[in-house]
Amino acid sequence: MLPIGDLHLGADVDIDKFQGYIDWAKQNKAYIFLMGDLFDTATLTSPTEVWGQKMTLNNAIKLLKNILEPVQNQIIGAITGNHEKRLIRFANFDPIASLCDILNIEYAKYSAVLRFRVGMHRIKDIPHPNIEYVFYAHHSKGGGSTIGGKINRAKKLADIFEGADAYLIGHNHGKGVMEDSLARLSKNGRGEAHIEFRRVQYVDCGSFLIYDDSYAEEGMLPPSDTGCARIRMDGRRKDLHISF
Repeated sequence: MLPIGDLHLGADVDIDKFQGYIDWAKQNKAYIFLMGDLFDTATLTSPTEVWGQKMTLNNAIKLLKNILEPVQNQIIGAITGNHEKRLIRFANFDPIASLCDILNIEYAKYSAVLRFRVGMHRIKDIPHPNIEYVFYAHHSKGGGSTIGGKINRAKKLADIFEGADAYLIGHNHGKGVMEDSLARLSKNGRGEAHIEFRRVQYVDCGSFLIYDDSYAEEGMLPPSDTGCARIRMDGRRKDLHISF
């Protein structure tokens, strides 16, 4: 799965790299989840300048629709971001909701729980999924200019939704993953108890905004390498691998 967000279409973005990820997803039949801030949506009162936009919002929606159409059946849903929230606040219009309608994909608004069951074994010739993976995705909000601050925003999601294998955020344009191991008491059918450890990962999913002359540079935020996370789910044993 590719958790893709912070494209900021309308600003100066690395559209070739974004297209490369979409081509990779098509070739490898990977799922895609859209993490918000797909559009820059500059307004007269936003930190991003309207007159510095590379295209209108209408043209940005058309362009993204054309790029995503070849993989629309692989897109499992989308959430909105703080840049789209500008238009929700001013005009009750969310361009991501409109994009979802155009592409006929699920719109989850602010956050989403994603559940995968992968791999197969057979019981009396009936196929049963082997492994379950659960993700909780939120665009995120607030500061995070340091590496630790960015990952802490992802860790805060565990206070909202318990039991995910990985927590996914966008917003701060960072790329990174931190792993935790949580202990819990587990009981079998006979009432016998033991302590088991559950692996949890916190993922900052990346961005496609070019740093030079951007609002990130103006705001004294550190530059970030563009791109997004690749999440691989093993179907033979519980093993979640996240790379960039």
